[in-house]
Amino acid sequence: MESNKQKVAGGLFWSYGERIMAQLVSLVVSVVLARLLDPENYGVISIVMIFITFCDAIVSGGFGNAIVQKKDADELDVNTMLCCSVATSFFLYVIIFFAAPAIADFYDMDIIRPILRVLGLRLLISGVNSIQRAWIQKRMLFRRFFVSTSFGTVISAVVGISMAYRGMGAWSLVAQYLTNSFIDTMVLLITNDWKPRLQFSWRRAKSMLSYGWKVLLTTVVYTIEGDLRSLIIGKQFGSADLAYYDQGKKFPNLLVTNINTSISNVIFPVLSKSQDDLNRMRTICRRSIRTSTYLLAPLLIGLIAVANEFVQVILSEKWLPCVPYLQILTLVFLVRPLTTTCQQAIMSTGRSDITLKIMITVNVTDVVLLLVAVFAMKSVLMIAVGALLTEIVSLGLFMKYVKKCIGYSYKEQVLDIGPSLLVAVSMGIIVYCVGLLELKTFFLLITQIVIGAIYYILVSYILHFEPFEYILKMVVEKFRK
Repeated sequence: MESNKQKVAGGLFWSYGERIMAQLVSLVVSVVLARLLDPENYGVISIVMIFITFCDAIVSGGFGNAIVQKKDADELDVNTMLCCSVATSFFLYVIIFFAAPAIADFYDMDIIRPILRVLGLRLLISGVNSIQRAWIQKRMLFRRFFVSTSFGTVISAVVGISMAYRGMGAWSLVAQYLTNSFIDTMVLLITNDWKPRLQFSWRRAKSMLSYGWKVLLTTVVYTIEGDLRSLIIGKQFGSADLAYYDQGKKFPNLLVTNINTSISNVIFPVLSKSQDDLNRMRTICRRSIRTSTYLLAPLLIGLIAVANEFVQVILSEKWLPCVPYLQILTLVFLVRPLTTTCQQAIMSTGRSDITLKIMITVNVTDVVLLLVAVFAMKSVLMIAVGALLTEIVSLGLFMKYVKKCIGYSYKEQVLDIGPSLLVAVSMGIIVYCVGLLELKTFFLLITQIVIGAIYYILVSYILHFEPFEYILKMVVEKFRK
């Protein structure tokens, strides 16, 4: 019988593997499409995704989490949540369909109407996909995620790039998103031993939604916080400025979201099963934070140091206006995995009310800073700075309450993130100094990356960094098997 430790290690391996693979493919696709499409095309999709992302958060926010959090969830529970999820997604799509003309008029862009109606079909797919993933997540069968994501990401990449080459503009992005969601869902349907059935229990629904609605509302509030910026930038400053802002957060978001998803997928079900053992919960939480900080700190701080060269080589010079957004928003994403882990720990104890209160507080802070940036300073850059300040407030509140819920002290939190962060900062300084050399941009970027990677790994080896040795051991064991 596989131990809990082995399950966590195996889950992290496959979950990280899935995310890394998706990240690499998405990076290639983003680079190709950024060179083929104009910022205005990205701006249109960014506006449409504001509304799709918000609705998707409602569909996938609470129903799946209720399944994972319930210790003895069975197929009746899963099918009940599926009915709730599908009904909600259909209702939201109807709203999106009929609201599309008004949204197009609001932004004075006729193309938004058909794109919103077509891309909105993704909600119907998400209604099924979110429940599939929750059931697999609960059972920690993360290898299935790896398979489904591989097929979905690769096939959708081929579709999106092919259409972009044919000059289909924003529609190539629409096709990529829809294809990815559809293929992912179909592969999970084929490989999953649970098959959707028309079963529903009002008693089960009421019991599970007593927890899920708080998670759902938390997710909605969090989504509003993020999407409000894009909505205002698109309206007040234009689609091109929105494209630069979104492109600036795309790459750090790509890195962090993938690893964040891995953390959430693995940690939440493990913590939920250990909710009666605070010591074990604290141990798991510390492991997650140490590992995520070790992996992400050098990537994100390194990205800040090479931002100018990175944009020129990867995206081309037409995207250089996104560099300051990239640097500021990378700092935002640097602290997000810490926030995520603390949030998962609090939620796994059943205290979804705490996360809701935190997110309401954070959202109010964010709105105030956003209004100041837009109407007082009239600056998109200050909007990015406001996002950073909001994230710091969020982290502080989650650190406070995770201490109360599971006894994870401030001292332990600092000790878990401090070493990796300090080495990553020193690496960033070295990489930035290397960037002062007079070399061709491409070779300069490669030199910076190589020197930074060698420095970080070498220091980790010399100092016997615990996260480094843990990750190395986990990878070696998996490949031996």
